[in-house]
Amino acid sequence: MIAGTGLKVGDRIKDNDPRMGTARVLQIFEILPHIVLAENVVGRVFRILRRRIHTDGKPRRSGFDLLVE
Repeated sequence: MIAGTGLKVGDRIKDNDPRMGTARVLQIFEILPHIVLAENVVGRVFRILRRRIHTDGKPRRSGFDLLVE
């Protein structure tokens, strides 16, 4: 786990864009200083800025939310 972010490898994140519906869920497989590498169920890799991933649980219309199991 990276200190102060609440993110760790293996976490799943959900896209908050209303155009994506509920289908876009990505799994984090690498955390770098300013970006996170995550892949979807097909295996496509996405680079996401860490500041766009929200871990506080507040509802938003943009960015990504950390999914809690």
